[in-house]
Amino acid sequence: MENINPKITIKKIKFNDDTEIVFKEDDIIIFLGANNVGKSRSLKDIKDDLLESQKAGIIIKKIEYSEKNFDKDKMTKYFERNFVKDQNSCYSLQLDRNHNYSFGEYNFDCDYNSGASKMFYKALFTLLSTENRLNLTLPIYLNMVDDRAKLNMMEKLKDSEEKISRINCYLANNFNKGIEIDDEYVDGSYSTLYKIGEVDEIEDIMQSNRRSAREKLQKLESLSEQGDGIRSAVAILTSLIVNDHSLFLIDEPEAFLHPPQARALGNNIAELSENKQCFLATHNIDFIRGILEKKSSRVRIIKINRNGNENQIHELINEDIQKVANDRNLKYTNILNGLFYSKVVLCEDETDCKFYSAILENLDEKLYQNTLFCAVGGKDQFKIITPLLESMKIEYKIIADIDLINDSDKLRQLMNSIEKNKYSKIKDIHQNFLSKYEEGHDTLVKKQIIIKQEINDLFTDDEYMTDVTAKRIKDVLKRINTLKLLKIGGTSTIPQGQCVNDYKAIKDFLSGCNVYILDCGEIERFVPEVDAHGNEWVEEVFKRYSDINDPIYGNAKEFIKNVFGID
Repeated sequence: MENINPKITIKKIKFNDDTEIVFKEDDIIIFLGANNVGKSRSLKDIKDDLLESQKAGIIIKKIEYSEKNFDKDKMTKYFERNFVKDQNSCYSLQLDRNHNYSFGEYNFDCDYNSGASKMFYKALFTLLSTENRLNLTLPIYLNMVDDRAKLNMMEKLKDSEEKISRINCYLANNFNKGIEIDDEYVDGSYSTLYKIGEVDEIEDIMQSNRRSAREKLQKLESLSEQGDGIRSAVAILTSLIVNDHSLFLIDEPEAFLHPPQARALGNNIAELSENKQCFLATHNIDFIRGILEKKSSRVRIIKINRNGNENQIHELINEDIQKVANDRNLKYTNILNGLFYSKVVLCEDETDCKFYSAILENLDEKLYQNTLFCAVGGKDQFKIITPLLESMKIEYKIIADIDLINDSDKLRQLMNSIEKNKYSKIKDIHQNFLSKYEEGHDTLVKKQIIIKQEINDLFTDDEYMTDVTAKRIKDVLKRINTLKLLKIGGTSTIPQGQCVNDYKAIKDFLSGCNVYILDCGEIERFVPEVDAHGNEWVEEVFKRYSDINDPIYGNAKEFIKNVFGID
């Protein structure tokens, strides 16, 4: 049967940075970004506009809507079905505890083509803030009905076995629970409330006769006495199942849920919001993964960044986020969580992340809280990740050992991943540095022609290579890497003169690209007193020097200050 209810959806939003985005009627729009950039505020701006508030939007400047089935007859019948009349014969609408409205018969005689019909918008959308969701799961005392929306939800579930079975299917998968509606008489007052139980208990009740079902229901706990996570999920899923609205505003739907449940809720919302338009604000990448898994073509991701007091709006490309989520090397990292931080620092491994994050926390706790350190699994991953971070509008920095500049091909790939032909701007200086460095160490490291001769001299007339010969060749090759000295000794191994000047030019160029290399060579050289490597080194350092204010960390602090521009 065709839906003839009046409906509204958002056609276009103009944000305060003058970015304009056009939406479809069944889009799932996700606002995300770091803390306090305006995700939830965007939903509030939409709500205020729908309620014809006089408040100026903080994130949103202007909203254009699309109306359907707007005429006196359809609007009147809609209000008759969904709202109760007060003592003045006006329809009462309670959006939440702070927003109550009244509609008289005269309101339905307005000119629906003049813009006056916007007064009805407030009755045609669903607001699911964390507070509203928990309120929707509270019992209703029938002698004090003050929330018709909550009562409508309960009545529709009570009257429809299909709807209650549908929501219980989702709850069974996520929580191994189910719900049913019960009427109780307590302390002289009738109440309608949700009851919750194990899946098999609810199924048994739904198959029992009326009297037996009542007895079993009374033994179950009230949903309102359960944890906020399942109460919030019930409110969201039920609203999407029973509500006729075409526009939903849902703030932090993943609140109170564990990661697997947040992901499952994302799946559920994507499925249940078919032919509905949903605006969501979230802090949770598991929830986003869940939505993208089911209905990625409907999802529009809007990232809000803040530069000082100015907000910057960016619509992201879903495919880039899915590329990180599905990449075998990246999917188990925390890179996607960078969508919710002001800055991301890419490090070669977890050892670096542990050490540098501890230093930053000591220097600037607020900056530390808004920075995500992410281990990428080696230098070769930098060139893969940086274009994705660029496309996702995530501000990033790279910290690498000095041997990042040992290989011209690898440095070229990284620079060109940041910007097309970026390496060409430093190519000559870099190549000259590598040449000068090798020349300066000729007395320590043999040139290629000598190495070739040494290896040739090791071969015999035997048809097969012996283990002894193979070992001798390996020993020769171990001594050939001049630039290995750079990582071991850092800048102290750079020959004087032009080579030093070239290194400084390379370092400055890289830092201008948000790439920072260690003058000391590798991270272990910050505290060389500890003879270890990798995770063993960092654990021993923190054990031996537990106070980060110890002077031993002085050089590391100066390095991190330079990376983050800390005075």
